[in-house]
Amino acid sequence: MTSWSDVNHLIQNFALLIAGVTALTFTYPAQGRQRSAQLALRYAGFVALGLYLMVNGLTLPDGLRFDFRAVVVALVAWRYGMLPALLVALPLAAYRTLLGGHGIGVAVTHLALVALIAGRPAGWIQLEREFHEAPLRRRWWNPFALFATVNLIFFPALLLTGHPLSEALSLYGTTTLLSAVGLFLAYEVKHSRLRTLAYAAHFEQLAASDSLTGCFNRRQFDADLDTVREPAFLLLLDIDHFKRVNDTYGHEAGDRVLVALADTLRSTVRAKDRVYRVGGEEFAVLYPDASFEEAGQAAERLRRALETTLATRAGLPGERLTVSGGLVPFQVDRQGTLHAADQHLYAAKQAGRNCIRSSALTG
Repeated sequence: MTSWSDVNHLIQNFALLIAGVTALTFTYPAQGRQRSAQLALRYAGFVALGLYLMVNGLTLPDGLRFDFRAVVVALVAWRYGMLPALLVALPLAAYRTLLGGHGIGVAVTHLALVALIAGRPAGWIQLEREFHEAPLRRRWWNPFALFATVNLIFFPALLLTGHPLSEALSLYGTTTLLSAVGLFLAYEVKHSRLRTLAYAAHFEQLAASDSLTGCFNRRQFDADLDTVREPAFLLLLDIDHFKRVNDTYGHEAGDRVLVALADTLRSTVRAKDRVYRVGGEEFAVLYPDASFEEAGQAAERLRRALETTLATRAGLPGERLTVSGGLVPFQVDRQGTLHAADQHLYAAKQAGRNCIRSSALTG
């Protein structure tokens, strides 16, 4: 591995590794759950990258080959665990077998060991979420420790074929250092991209969320109104006599009431429903894909849950905290929908509070 040709192959293999890992980071979603199609594409990408690295690898003594395919397996093991890493290693091992030579057994065993050791949560590497927070010296040490262990398999392979110990040590040291550097830099490239995606998703969430309650804010509410499809319902809720709570117990207690109300709403609605804080003590719930009966029952269920638990959740067990609400079906005229919901909310207040007035119920 000292000729210019070998150096050129090595540089090309490293460049392919970094370019491939960078390309694969674009298969990660900015936020939300990853879909099966994305995972399948990423799996195919890791396998293709490993195969391409093998095609452009170096041939070492006695049929051994060097490339960064083991780095690909280690990256998968760190993020997804042992089994996915073995699934990536399997086609790589099959292709290495097809290439032939005396180093087949060593190569296949080497890939398996990388998957098994790097994929163990209690192995050489911490879980990925802890690894990227480690100081630089530790991030360097972990890849080196992994390959320093796995590459020990090269010693019997070389010594049993008559190579001197000095040559085995030289090959061991060189491949260990190169693999460790490749893994470290490939991981840093991947993690840098994922960290950027996480920051972007975080800032997007902040822009769409109410800082006190964690509900979606008015900005997101207005944006969602343009995307809602019928049949859907809008419920506007307002805390009854909220000013009295602030005047009696202070604004800190009032904030606790708002947070408790938001928590109750989120724990009571369906997974596909959306909860918003649209004003000081005013909240909204969107019910997509709901019938008149389903929306009415859901709104009444919310009212009862708040009547019975809100005061206790807010740390005011001696109080009686209730809400009034207006429920209306969505129509093409979004502003008309908002106005109708507000009118029904006003009617609930006029009717004595602690009730829901709805087009679904009153016709």
